[in-house]
Amino acid sequence: MSAIRMTGAALLAAAIMSACTMENTPTSASSTIPEHPVIAALNGTGHNASDHFSGTTAVTFDIENPCNGEVITFSGHEFDQMTFVDTREHLDDGFSLHTEFQAALSLTGTGPVTGASYAINDVFHENFESPSPPAPDFTASSHETLHAISQPPEQGFFIHNLFHIVGLPTGGVLVTRDVESITCGR
Repeated sequence: MSAIRMTGAALLAAAIMSACTMENTPTSASSTIPEHPVIAALNGTGHNASDHFSGTTAVTFDIENPCNGEVITFSGHEFDQMTFVDTREHLDDGFSLHTEFQAALSLTGTGPVTGASYAINDVFHENFESPSPPAPDFTASSHETLHAISQPPEQGFFIHNLFHIVGLPTGGVLVTRDVESITCGR
């Protein structure tokens, strides 16, 4: 069911984004069609504003193969994007009601002991939601899927992490999901 909602949300976002790039804006200020709140936020004319940053970076770092203990130096590229949503004033002060970070890594490496060649595809998503910047209640989550394909295949591994936390109005926190799984030989 959540996949259906996510697909619907993705289609809605694509429709809104394509509508924003079309040259079909009203021709007069007295238009009787109100601007949709999402489009207003994207245009910067509504209550909330958004800041979006993206980039591609060359990266090199070591990862220990969780299945055989071999430390492999990987290098490749990381593409990341970050979005912050709140009023312009709050964004300028470093606060946001909604923060979303996504990263995708494409890396290769060779095991110094086994000589196995590896290719990693790593996808990471993190988000934060709060009703207002000073509010103690919030939700935050992170989700990562790392797939290391190897030659020979039995040296490969798959790592899945999911973490979700809720900040309570009392100031306490509640971890609602904390999942980590590792599968070897993939």
